[in-house]
Amino acid sequence: MHFDNKYMNIAFNLAKKGMATSFPNPSVGCVIVECTHDFKNDKIAGFGFTQKGGRPHAEAKALEKVNFKKTKKYLCYSTLEPCSHFGRDVSCLDKIQKTPISQIIFALKDPDKRMKGSKIKKLSVDGKTIRSGILKKDLFKFYEGYFLNKIKNRPKITLKMASTLDGKITSSKKKWISNSSSRKIVHHLRSNNDAILVGSNTVKIDNPRLTCRINGLENTSPIRIVINRKLDLTEDFHIITDRSVKTILISSLNKEQIPKHLKKKNIEIINIKNEKFNLKTILKEISSFGINNLLVEGGARMAGFFLKSKFVDELIIFRNNIIVGDAELSLIKFKGNYNEEEFQLKKLMKLKNNILEVYRSQSSLFFMKKNIEKY
Repeated sequence: MHFDNKYMNIAFNLAKKGMATSFPNPSVGCVIVECTHDFKNDKIAGFGFTQKGGRPHAEAKALEKVNFKKTKKYLCYSTLEPCSHFGRDVSCLDKIQKTPISQIIFALKDPDKRMKGSKIKKLSVDGKTIRSGILKKDLFKFYEGYFLNKIKNRPKITLKMASTLDGKITSSKKKWISNSSSRKIVHHLRSNNDAILVGSNTVKIDNPRLTCRINGLENTSPIRIVINRKLDLTEDFHIITDRSVKTILISSLNKEQIPKHLKKKNIEIINIKNEKFNLKTILKEISSFGINNLLVEGGARMAGFFLKSKFVDELIIFRNNIIVGDAELSLIKFKGNYNEEEFQLKKLMKLKNNILEVYRSQSSLFFMKKNIEKY
């Protein structure tokens, strides 16, 4: 159709609006187009995106706004295949089926196992036209974390670090290595991720809040996750006292060993036995919460932990223009041997006296290429 890209782009922009608030569901955008039977005089009859907390779905919101007319033709554009399984409400496909919509167009098939045997094929038998693949490359990048969760049982992982020009993460003469422009981008990064992960050492040394503190983003702070095997964080740390944002602590202790001050509202403990305490298991547990996009902000050891395990999809480095010498801490610290992995530089941006570097791992690029073709 001559206007496919136009309306799928509008749906894509709608999906972006719900990105920071649709958790635990992926944010979907939907546009319902009204036109004549020869596909002329097209206009938007209804639109919507996934609402806060994942409900209502985009298609349901779009349908609410449509005043169907017998003399017109209707097409539905969705960024992701409309759901066909029953949850807390009737499925979106069932709602669409009851309308005069003649064409259902979406960018990508949904990898959710509940969508196997989807009713979408039956709709084509019932006379509705089903098409997919519009802007699928752009939309797959947007839904990469969701696809990783459903296919590999882990979220998309973005590792964020700040460094001096000679690869150090501390400076005895400066409180911050990154500048205010870089830190503003970090807060936007946090708002675009479902969760942020650090190690217990970062909490003990820096006592961070790990929230979004920019005007307009205050209510989009991600879930805070801390790997804290011994559960030895005292109750005076910000992530324990501030319960406006959910905090997950990952521990190897039994439930009976959890300290009283951690048995409070908005604090959740994930218990993983010592023999299974590895990054693969940790990420599987995290993904079970519906976390599709994870930002890792730990220190040199945490960076080494993720890089060595080959789980970093995107690497972001804010690099300052100063050289501090060998006395300061290095950017990455590996425990044991490290098998080389190639990263591709995707973006360079000057931020006053900082440089933003964005890299993608070869394995993540391969995953995208393979599954763009499949879905």
